Amino acid sequence: MFQRALASLSEERFAIPLEEIKQRHELPDSKYLELQGMKIHYRDVGQGPVLLLLHGMFSSLHTWNDWSDILSKHFRVICLDNPNYGLTGPHPKGVYKHMYSDFLNEFTDALGVETCMVAGNSLGGWMTWDFAARYPHKVSKFVLLDAAGFFFIPPATISSLAVPFAGWSASRMKIPRKALYGSVRSLYGQPDRIKKEQLECYYDMMMRPGNRASAARVVRYIRNNVGFDTRPLKNITQPALIMWGKQDAWIPVAHAHRFAKAIPNARTVIYDNCGHMPMEEIPEQSAADCLAFLLENNRFLT
Repeated sequence: MFQRALASLSEERFAIPLEEIKQRHELPDSKYLELQGMKIHYRDVGQGPVLLLLHGMFSSLHTWNDWSDILSKHFRVICLDNPNYGLTGPHPKGVYKHMYSDFLNEFTDALGVETCMVAGNSLGGWMTWDFAARYPHKVSKFVLLDAAGFFFIPPATISSLAVPFAGWSASRMKIPRKALYGSVRSLYGQPDRIKKEQLECYYDMMMRPGNRASAARVVRYIRNNVGFDTRPLKNITQPALIMWGKQDAWIPVAHAHRFAKAIPNARTVIYDNCGHMPMEEIPEQSAADCLAFLLENNRFLT
Protein backbone atom coordinates (compact mmCIF):
# COMPACT_ATOMS: atom_id res chain seq x y z
CA MET A 1 0.00 0.00 0.00
CA PHE A 2 2.85 2.38 0.90
CA GLN A 3 4.53 1.69 -2.43
CA ARG A 4 1.27 2.34 -4.28
CA ALA A 5 0.93 5.64 -2.44
CA LEU A 6 4.46 6.65 -3.43
CA ALA A 7 3.79 5.65 -7.02
CA SER A 8 0.62 7.72 -7.01
CA LEU A 9 2.54 10.77 -5.77
CA SER A 10 5.11 10.41 -8.54
CA GLU A 11 2.61 9.92 -11.36
CA GLU A 12 2.20 12.69 -13.89
CA ARG A 13 -1.39 13.72 -14.53
CA PHE A 14 -3.35 15.20 -17.44
CA ALA A 15 -0.51 14.76 -19.93
CA ILE A 16 -1.52 14.34 -23.57
CA PRO A 17 -0.19 11.01 -24.90
CA LEU A 18 2.89 11.45 -27.05
CA GLU A 19 1.43 9.54 -30.00
CA GLU A 20 -1.60 11.81 -29.99
CA ILE A 21 0.62 14.90 -30.08
CA LYS A 22 2.67 13.39 -32.88
CA GLN A 23 -0.46 12.82 -34.92
CA ARG A 24 -1.34 16.49 -34.55
CA HIS A 25 2.03 18.13 -34.95
CA GLU A 26 4.52 15.93 -36.74
CA LEU A 27 5.38 17.44 -40.10
CA PRO A 28 5.71 15.53 -43.37
CA ASP A 29 9.49 15.90 -43.16
CA SER A 30 9.85 15.27 -39.41
CA LYS A 31 12.89 13.17 -38.52
CA TYR A 32 14.26 11.63 -35.33
CA LEU A 33 17.79 11.07 -34.10
CA GLU A 34 18.75 9.07 -31.01
CA LEU A 35 21.23 11.08 -28.97
CA GLN A 36 22.06 11.38 -25.25
CA GLY A 37 19.20 9.07 -24.32
CA MET A 38 16.57 11.02 -26.28
CA LYS A 39 14.84 10.80 -29.63
CA ILE A 40 15.52 14.25 -31.02
CA HIS A 41 12.73 15.58 -33.23
CA TYR A 42 14.13 17.71 -36.05
CA ARG A 43 13.67 18.95 -39.61
CA ASP A 44 16.37 19.09 -42.28
CA VAL A 45 15.24 20.91 -45.42
CA GLY A 46 16.91 22.62 -48.36
CA GLN A 47 20.44 22.47 -49.67
CA GLY A 48 23.60 24.50 -49.26
CA PRO A 49 25.40 25.92 -46.24
CA VAL A 50 23.81 24.88 -42.97
CA LEU A 51 21.60 27.20 -40.94
CA LEU A 52 20.66 25.86 -37.51
CA LEU A 53 17.53 27.32 -35.85
CA LEU A 54 17.03 27.12 -32.06
CA HIS A 55 13.70 27.87 -30.39
CA GLY A 56 13.02 29.35 -26.97
CA MET A 57 11.46 28.24 -23.70
CA PHE A 58 8.16 26.29 -23.94
CA SER A 59 8.39 26.42 -27.73
CA SER A 60 9.25 23.91 -30.46
CA LEU A 61 10.70 23.79 -33.96
CA HIS A 62 7.27 24.85 -35.29
CA THR A 63 8.12 28.43 -34.34
CA TRP A 64 10.49 28.41 -37.36
CA ASN A 65 8.03 27.06 -39.96
CA ASP A 66 7.85 30.31 -41.93
CA TRP A 67 11.59 30.93 -41.76
CA SER A 68 12.26 27.36 -42.86
CA ASP A 69 10.03 27.79 -45.91
CA ILE A 70 11.73 31.05 -46.88
CA LEU A 71 15.37 30.33 -46.04
CA SER A 72 15.51 26.72 -47.26
CA LYS A 73 15.61 28.19 -50.78
CA HIS A 74 19.15 29.36 -49.95
CA PHE A 75 20.40 27.09 -47.17
CA ARG A 76 20.17 23.65 -45.66
CA VAL A 77 17.93 24.61 -42.75
CA ILE A 78 17.99 22.39 -39.67
CA CYS A 79 15.66 23.07 -36.76
CA LEU A 80 14.97 20.85 -33.78
CA ASP A 81 12.92 20.47 -30.66
CA ASN A 82 15.56 21.32 -28.07
CA PRO A 83 16.02 18.90 -25.15
CA ASN A 84 13.40 19.45 -22.42
CA TYR A 85 10.85 20.76 -24.95
CA GLY A 86 8.66 19.79 -27.86
CA LEU A 87 8.40 16.23 -29.13
CA THR A 88 11.99 15.61 -27.99
CA GLY A 89 10.94 15.95 -24.36
CA PRO A 90 12.99 15.78 -21.17
CA HIS A 91 16.75 15.38 -21.13
CA PRO A 92 17.64 12.42 -18.87
CA LYS A 93 19.91 14.72 -16.84
CA GLY A 94 17.63 17.75 -16.83
CA VAL A 95 19.85 20.77 -17.40
CA TYR A 96 23.39 21.56 -16.31
CA LYS A 97 26.23 23.91 -17.19
CA HIS A 98 27.02 23.89 -20.91
CA MET A 99 24.52 21.09 -21.48
CA TYR A 100 22.97 22.77 -24.49
CA SER A 101 26.17 23.86 -26.23
CA ASP A 102 27.75 20.43 -25.70
CA PHE A 103 24.55 18.82 -26.98
CA LEU A 104 24.61 21.02 -30.10
CA ASN A 105 28.19 19.99 -30.74
CA GLU A 106 27.19 16.32 -30.63
CA PHE A 107 24.01 16.95 -32.63
CA THR A 108 25.86 18.67 -35.48
CA ASP A 109 28.53 15.95 -35.44
CA ALA A 110 25.81 13.30 -35.73
CA LEU A 111 24.44 15.06 -38.83
CA GLY A 112 27.89 15.49 -40.34
CA VAL A 113 27.82 19.28 -39.98
CA GLU A 114 31.33 20.68 -39.61
CA THR A 115 30.38 24.35 -39.65
CA CYS A 116 27.11 26.23 -39.66
CA MET A 117 25.33 29.50 -39.12
CA VAL A 118 22.95 29.65 -36.16
CA ALA A 119 19.88 31.69 -35.23
CA GLY A 120 18.24 31.45 -31.83
CA ASN A 121 15.27 33.04 -30.13
CA SER A 122 14.95 33.75 -26.39
CA LEU A 123 16.42 30.75 -24.51
CA GLY A 124 17.56 29.50 -27.91
CA GLY A 125 19.48 32.77 -28.20
CA TRP A 126 21.44 31.84 -25.08
CA MET A 127 22.15 28.43 -26.60
CA THR A 128 23.32 30.18 -29.78
CA TRP A 129 25.84 32.56 -28.26
CA ASP A 130 27.13 29.95 -25.82
CA PHE A 131 27.62 27.52 -28.72
CA ALA A 132 29.38 30.24 -30.76
CA ALA A 133 31.65 31.10 -27.82
CA ARG A 134 32.58 27.53 -26.86
CA TYR A 135 32.75 26.02 -30.34
CA PRO A 136 33.92 28.87 -32.59
CA HIS A 137 35.12 26.47 -35.29
CA LYS A 138 31.54 25.25 -35.67
CA VAL A 139 29.77 28.64 -35.96
CA SER A 140 30.63 31.07 -38.78
CA LYS A 141 27.85 33.63 -38.16
CA PHE A 142 24.91 33.88 -35.81
CA VAL A 143 21.65 35.73 -35.25
CA LEU A 144 20.07 36.50 -31.87
CA LEU A 145 16.34 37.17 -31.76
CA ASP A 146 15.24 38.69 -28.42
CA ALA A 147 17.88 36.51 -26.78
CA ALA A 148 18.31 35.59 -23.15
CA GLY A 149 21.56 36.60 -21.51
CA PHE A 150 21.47 39.69 -19.34
CA PHE A 151 19.48 39.89 -16.13
CA PHE A 152 15.77 40.59 -16.43
CA ILE A 153 12.71 39.89 -14.32
CA PRO A 154 10.62 37.23 -16.07
CA PRO A 155 6.82 37.18 -16.00
CA ALA A 156 5.30 35.66 -12.88
CA THR A 157 4.10 32.65 -14.88
CA ILE A 158 7.75 31.82 -15.59
CA SER A 159 9.39 32.75 -12.29
CA SER A 160 6.80 30.71 -10.36
CA LEU A 161 8.29 27.56 -11.88
CA ALA A 162 11.51 28.15 -9.94
CA VAL A 163 9.97 27.69 -6.50
CA PRO A 164 10.44 24.34 -4.68
CA PHE A 165 8.23 21.50 -5.97
CA ALA A 166 6.97 23.68 -8.84
CA GLY A 167 7.79 20.99 -11.40
CA TRP A 168 6.05 18.35 -9.32
CA SER A 169 2.99 20.56 -8.91
CA ALA A 170 2.88 21.58 -12.58
CA SER A 171 3.06 17.98 -13.75
CA ARG A 172 0.01 17.14 -11.65
CA MET A 173 -2.26 19.96 -12.69
CA LYS A 174 -4.18 20.60 -15.86
CA ILE A 175 -2.95 23.90 -17.19
CA PRO A 176 -5.95 25.96 -18.36
CA ARG A 177 -5.82 26.58 -22.09
CA LYS A 178 -6.99 30.15 -21.62
CA ALA A 179 -4.09 30.89 -19.25
CA LEU A 180 -1.47 29.45 -21.57
CA TYR A 181 -2.99 31.13 -24.61
CA GLY A 182 -2.79 34.43 -22.72
CA SER A 183 0.88 33.90 -21.95
CA VAL A 184 1.66 33.14 -25.59
CA ARG A 185 -0.29 36.17 -26.80
CA SER A 186 1.79 38.35 -24.47
CA LEU A 187 4.83 37.38 -26.56
CA TYR A 188 3.43 39.27 -29.54
CA GLY A 189 3.50 43.01 -30.04
CA GLN A 190 0.23 42.63 -31.97
CA PRO A 191 -1.56 39.60 -30.41
CA ASP A 192 -4.12 39.38 -33.21
CA ARG A 193 -1.33 38.15 -35.48
CA ILE A 194 -1.09 34.79 -33.76
CA LYS A 195 -3.00 31.90 -35.30
CA LYS A 196 -5.17 29.48 -33.36
CA GLU A 197 -3.17 26.48 -34.58
CA GLN A 198 -0.03 28.05 -33.14
CA LEU A 199 -1.70 28.44 -29.75
CA GLU A 200 -2.85 24.83 -29.86
CA CYS A 201 0.66 23.66 -30.70
CA TYR A 202 2.12 25.53 -27.71
CA TYR A 203 -0.45 23.96 -25.43
CA ASP A 204 0.04 20.43 -26.70
CA MET A 205 3.83 20.65 -26.43
CA MET A 206 3.55 21.90 -22.86
CA MET A 207 1.31 18.95 -22.03
CA ARG A 208 3.63 16.37 -23.60
CA PRO A 209 4.61 13.78 -20.97
CA GLY A 210 7.52 15.11 -18.92
CA ASN A 211 7.66 18.60 -20.40
CA ARG A 212 6.05 20.48 -17.53
CA ALA A 213 8.57 19.12 -15.02
CA SER A 214 11.53 19.57 -17.37
CA ALA A 215 10.56 23.17 -18.14
CA ALA A 216 10.49 23.87 -14.40
CA ARG A 217 13.97 22.36 -14.05
CA VAL A 218 15.30 24.73 -16.70
CA VAL A 219 13.78 27.76 -14.97
CA ARG A 220 15.10 26.60 -11.60
CA TYR A 221 18.59 26.12 -13.06
CA ILE A 222 18.59 29.67 -14.40
CA ARG A 223 17.30 31.03 -11.07
CA ASN A 224 19.88 29.09 -9.06
CA ASN A 225 22.67 30.45 -11.25
CA VAL A 226 21.28 34.00 -11.09
CA GLY A 227 20.81 34.10 -14.84
CA PHE A 228 23.52 33.49 -17.40
CA ASP A 229 27.28 33.98 -17.47
CA THR A 230 27.71 36.60 -20.20
CA ARG A 231 31.50 36.94 -19.84
CA PRO A 232 32.18 34.75 -22.92
CA LEU A 233 30.39 37.29 -25.14
CA LYS A 234 33.45 39.54 -25.32
CA ASN A 235 35.52 36.70 -26.78
CA ILE A 236 33.16 36.02 -29.68
CA THR A 237 34.68 37.08 -32.99
CA GLN A 238 32.07 35.82 -35.45
CA PRO A 239 29.73 38.34 -37.10
CA ALA A 240 26.42 38.65 -35.26
CA LEU A 241 23.04 40.16 -36.09
CA ILE A 242 20.83 41.09 -33.15
CA MET A 243 17.12 41.31 -33.95
CA TRP A 244 14.61 42.62 -31.42
CA GLY A 245 10.95 43.48 -31.20
CA LYS A 246 10.52 46.95 -29.75
CA GLN A 247 7.37 45.82 -27.92
CA ASP A 248 8.98 42.80 -26.30
CA ALA A 249 7.21 42.52 -22.94
CA TRP A 250 9.45 39.68 -21.72
CA ILE A 251 13.03 40.81 -22.41
CA PRO A 252 13.40 44.60 -22.78
CA VAL A 253 14.64 46.02 -26.07
CA ALA A 254 17.51 47.66 -24.15
CA HIS A 255 19.10 44.20 -24.07
CA ALA A 256 19.61 44.37 -27.84
CA HIS A 257 21.99 47.28 -27.33
CA ARG A 258 23.72 45.48 -24.46
CA PHE A 259 24.41 42.51 -26.71
CA ALA A 260 25.66 44.82 -29.48
CA LYS A 261 28.04 46.46 -27.02
CA ALA A 262 29.26 43.15 -25.58
CA ILE A 263 29.84 41.31 -28.88
CA PRO A 264 32.72 42.91 -30.82
CA ASN A 265 31.37 42.25 -34.35
CA ALA A 266 27.62 42.82 -33.97
CA ARG A 267 24.88 45.00 -35.40
CA THR A 268 21.22 45.43 -34.48
CA VAL A 269 17.85 45.74 -36.14
CA ILE A 270 14.85 46.82 -34.06
CA TYR A 271 11.29 46.16 -35.21
CA ASP A 272 8.44 48.52 -34.35
CA ASN A 273 5.08 46.91 -33.52
CA CYS A 274 6.68 43.56 -32.81
CA GLY A 275 7.17 41.57 -29.62
CA HIS A 276 9.38 38.73 -28.41
CA MET A 277 9.23 36.50 -31.48
CA PRO A 278 9.97 38.32 -34.77
CA MET A 279 10.33 35.03 -36.69
CA GLU A 280 6.69 34.20 -35.87
CA GLU A 281 5.12 37.64 -35.79
CA ILE A 282 6.79 39.22 -38.84
CA PRO A 283 8.35 36.22 -40.61
CA GLU A 284 8.83 37.73 -44.08
CA GLN A 285 10.53 40.90 -42.87
CA SER A 286 12.71 39.23 -40.26
CA ALA A 287 13.70 36.39 -42.61
CA ALA A 288 14.66 38.91 -45.30
CA ASP A 289 16.92 40.76 -42.84
CA CYS A 290 18.44 37.48 -41.70
CA LEU A 291 19.05 36.40 -45.29
CA ALA A 292 20.76 39.68 -46.21
CA PHE A 293 23.06 39.35 -43.20
CA LEU A 294 23.96 35.72 -43.88
CA LEU A 295 24.68 36.37 -47.56
CA GLU A 296 26.81 39.42 -46.86
CA ASN A 297 30.55 39.13 -47.53
CA ASN A 298 30.39 35.37 -47.86
CA ARG A 299 31.74 33.93 -51.09
CA PHE A 300 30.37 30.48 -50.23
CA LEU A 301 26.75 31.65 -50.35
CA THR A 302 24.63 32.49 -53.36
